[in-house]
Amino acid sequence: MILLAASSQAQIPDVRQLARDIAAQSSDSEQEVRVTAFMEQVRAIGTPLLENDTTAVFIYHGPGKRVRISGDMTHWASEVEFARIPNTDVHYYRGTYPAEARLEYALIVDDHPPIPDPLCPNKVLNGLGALSELVMPAYRYHPIFEAVRGGTFGNYDRVTQYQLPAGIMGYPTEIHIYAPPGYDTSEDSFPAVFLQDGRDYIEYAHTPAALDHLIESEAIAPILAVFISPPNRHQPATPNRATEYGLNPDYAHFMAEELVPFVQERYRTIAQPSARLVAGPSFGGLVSAYVPFRHPDIFGLSYSQSGYLSFRGDSLLDAYERSGRKSVRLFVDIGRYERSVGRGWLPDDEVDFLAANRRFQDLLAAKGYDFVYREYPEGHTWGNWRAHLMDALAHFFPAGLTH
Repeated sequence: MILLAASSQAQIPDVRQLARDIAAQSSDSEQEVRVTAFMEQVRAIGTPLLENDTTAVFIYHGPGKRVRISGDMTHWASEVEFARIPNTDVHYYRGTYPAEARLEYALIVDDHPPIPDPLCPNKVLNGLGALSELVMPAYRYHPIFEAVRGGTFGNYDRVTQYQLPAGIMGYPTEIHIYAPPGYDTSEDSFPAVFLQDGRDYIEYAHTPAALDHLIESEAIAPILAVFISPPNRHQPATPNRATEYGLNPDYAHFMAEELVPFVQERYRTIAQPSARLVAGPSFGGLVSAYVPFRHPDIFGLSYSQSGYLSFRGDSLLDAYERSGRKSVRLFVDIGRYERSVGRGWLPDDEVDFLAANRRFQDLLAAKGYDFVYREYPEGHTWGNWRAHLMDALAHFFPAGLTH
């Protein structure tokens, strides 16, 4: 797989030198000249400025007496103050991070709501809007996402929307089904991945276009993708993703007894557990480890992205511990900046997703499961999940795969 560098180093302006220059100038006009020249350099490069492999400098220039940053680097649990250069409207913060890190963040000016960094060209969309993106020098973008830095894109050809009638769940379910390139002219049957938070994978992870790229470049075998959207998406009303994904046996039955037959009646899929993957992020990662556990005769593959595995005091981990080893292969990954997810609305003893995923890793190893476990210097974000979904797909469905 060819990877592109996240950024290239260039001569960057030195904010500490600016502070020294301002202090040395007694003339307001000369200070303004220095600030103007400095900001022209900053805007030409974009922020954060990378001083070296591990130091990033965030700059804010504009009205406001107090500027703070919150993001993956603060685990979204706190805010860090910027310093202000006296006699100017330039604020800055220098942070140290792993060279391979990719972190998302927002700025808070005075008492206003958080905003993307006005000087950062890289944005990542999610269900709450856009966040700015810090990309350290050793992070590598996949080419498919290098093309969309700072924006959105999508190739949604061969994606068809369906509405499943009310059944086990008591209400209709919206799904989208992606057919791989060449599906219409082929007589083959295909593996299938069943993605929780389906519309989010389409809109924020650009999954249809990513699948096109992976399949056409022979990075993975051709697969079918079923995007399952929870009701009341991004709304507090019930039912919603929490009522579905919170270890709900009815939802597991719905997937096994209604969704799989619905897909099989309309598409050529391989009717084997080893050819069916359940995948999802966060709460969706929890249910993606739960559904194959409940129905290993239907779903033989599980991918938990940043899974909320601490849910209800490690209830799913306890179930794995009490049970014999299921015939399920797993891929589990988590960001090392996921130590305070949902603080303020999740129970305090459940917000450390990293610790819970590490407990799950230990449990899977002790039980003898076939699994992959990975950690990344990233946070609980779609920028994380969209990139690493491709790693799991290449693991489960390599090019040339036969069933």
